Amino acid sequence: MPRFPRNESSPIDLVQIEGLVVLRIIKHAQEEGGTSSEAHGVLLGLVVDRKLEITNSFPLPRHNEDDEVDDSEHQVAMMRHLRNVNVDHLTVGWYQSNPLGSILSKLETVDSQFIYQSSIEESVVLLYDPVKTARGFLSLRAFRLSNLAMKLCKEGEFTSEALKNNKMSFEKFFEEIPIFIRNSHLVNALLCKLDSEMPVEAGKQFMDMGGVQSLEKSLQSLMKCVEETSRWANYNRQQTIRHQQLLARQNRNEPPLTEEEINKILKPLAPLQRFEAFLNYTQTLNFAQQSTAFATQNIGKLFTAKGLAASKDSK
Repeated sequence: MPRFPRNESSPIDLVQIEGLVVLRIIKHAQEEGGTSSEAHGVLLGLVVDRKLEITNSFPLPRHNEDDEVDDSEHQVAMMRHLRNVNVDHLTVGWYQSNPLGSILSKLETVDSQFIYQSSIEESVVLLYDPVKTARGFLSLRAFRLSNLAMKLCKEGEFTSEALKNNKMSFEKFFEEIPIFIRNSHLVNALLCKLDSEMPVEAGKQFMDMGGVQSLEKSLQSLMKCVEETSRWANYNRQQTIRHQQLLARQNRNEPPLTEEEINKILKPLAPLQRFEAFLNYTQTLNFAQQSTAFATQNIGKLFTAKGLAASKDSK
């Protein structure tokens, strides 16, 4: 699957996560509501030779949207308890459920990662997709904000001039770090034992064409992003036409307009609105990559099924 580009100046090259941590994240998401959940928690571990090792995690309590609750006290208490029992307690990031990749465009995701990455340079956000996992494809992706994105978020400048001067594009906002899942030797031995005892019929779900529904949902999300992108493109086109009208007025030697009159005509876009449009482009790229992956899997299954059927008929 295509990935977001990774900056060579990133302090980490790989995210190694323990299999037990993956099971905890999946269990937490299921307890919070499965495919429609918004489970999130804290990742614990350490950095060794440009490799981020995630060895532990714990969930954060769920709150209502109207509640203004600070989870910092809960995190500090949990880390203190883990330290008392001699368990890894150093924060290295956070995780969040990400149904069909719908979290990247949220301002809350960017704000949370900016806070983590400002205090801990190597921290990542681990996005778990319960929808793809329910279809038999474990989906875990680790993201960081690029150095340019950290600079812009710190300055709070998302004007067109700032984006142009920093040579920032939507493809450079996030960087994706490869993930490696590690299991102990005892766990690997257990998995091999379970695989040898698994009946042949248990593997039939890998040829299930139920992924078509996931592809349909992904395409619907992609269409919404494209519609939003079209709305911003129309706004920019109207601004360009109005700017040309002002230039034509100046060429006719007509009296210049006041700044208030110009603002009424051009209606400058607020930096936060421009930032939302910028994240929408990033989300559009994510949905496009995701739809490509779903389509590739389904097409591969379709041709494999046709080949098996033709081979069976020939016999």
